[in-house]
Amino acid sequence: MQKTRTFIVSGSASGIGQRMALALATRGERTVMLDIEGDALRRVVSEAGYVDATHVVTRVHDVRDATGWERVVQETVARFGTVDVMLNFAGTLRPGYVQDLDAGAIDQQIDVNVKGVIHATVAGARQMRAQGHGHIVNMASLAGISQVPGLSVYCASKHAVRGFSLSAALELRPCGIHVSVVCPDAVETPMLDMQKRYEEAAMTFGGGRGLSLEEIERALFDVLERRPLETVLPIPGSGRGALAKLANLFPSLAALGVERVRRRGRDVQARVRSPRA
Repeated sequence: MQKTRTFIVSGSASGIGQRMALALATRGERTVMLDIEGDALRRVVSEAGYVDATHVVTRVHDVRDATGWERVVQETVARFGTVDVMLNFAGTLRPGYVQDLDAGAIDQQIDVNVKGVIHATVAGARQMRAQGHGHIVNMASLAGISQVPGLSVYCASKHAVRGFSLSAALELRPCGIHVSVVCPDAVETPMLDMQKRYEEAAMTFGGGRGLSLEEIERALFDVLERRPLETVLPIPGSGRGALAKLANLFPSLAALGVERVRRRGRDVQARVRSPRA
C-alpha cells in the first residue's frame, strides 16, 4: 500500500486542477490547493466539505510570482514535511489572429502558461532535490506539439512548456526527480466553453468533442503511477495525436488539413455556441 503523499496543485478552483485536487483529497492525500481566484477556491473547498479537513490546505496564489512559489513550497514543507508531487495545471487562453493580438493577451498567456510553470518547477525542484525525490507534472497540450492557427500565442506557450519540461526532466532525473509533461486534446472545462464563442478557436473543436474530466482524471492518475516523460492524450478515435506528431515532424504538411479541420470545428461551434458576450 502506497504511503500518503503531499501534493501541490495549481489551478485548483476550476477545470482539471479542481478535478484532480478534489480527487486527491478524497483519496486522503495531503493536498495544497492553489488558485488566484480566492473566492472560487473557497467555494470549491466548502462545497466539497473540506473546510476543516486537516489534510487539505488552500492558498490564494498567482503562479507568475516566483517569490510566492518559494513561499508556497516552504509553507507546505512546514505543514506536511515534504513536497512529493507538484501538479502545474493553472493556465489561460485568449483566442486571436496574429494581426489582432494585443500586448495584454500576449503577456498574460506567456506569463501564466510559461513563466508560471517554470517558476513552479524551479521552486519544486529545489525542495525535491534536497529531499532526494519528487514528481513534477506540467500541463502542455496538443497545441504544444503542432500548430494551431487562431491560437498562436497559446500554442507558443505550450510549445515552451513542453520544451522546458523535457529539458528539465533530463537534468533532474539523476537527482531522483521525475518530470512528466502531459499534452491533452481539448478538455471539457470553462476554458473550452469560452472558446465556443470565438471563430478564431475553430481548430479546437475539430475533434468533434472535448475530453471529459473523467477521462483526464483517469489518465493523470496513470501518469502519477508510471511517471512517464511525456503523455499525449488525443480524443479517442480522432487520430489527432498522430496528426499533431506528423505536423511536428513535417510542419509544411499541417497546412494541407487546416481548412478541413476548421470547417468541422466551425460546424461543432455552431451547434453549441452561445451569444458572444
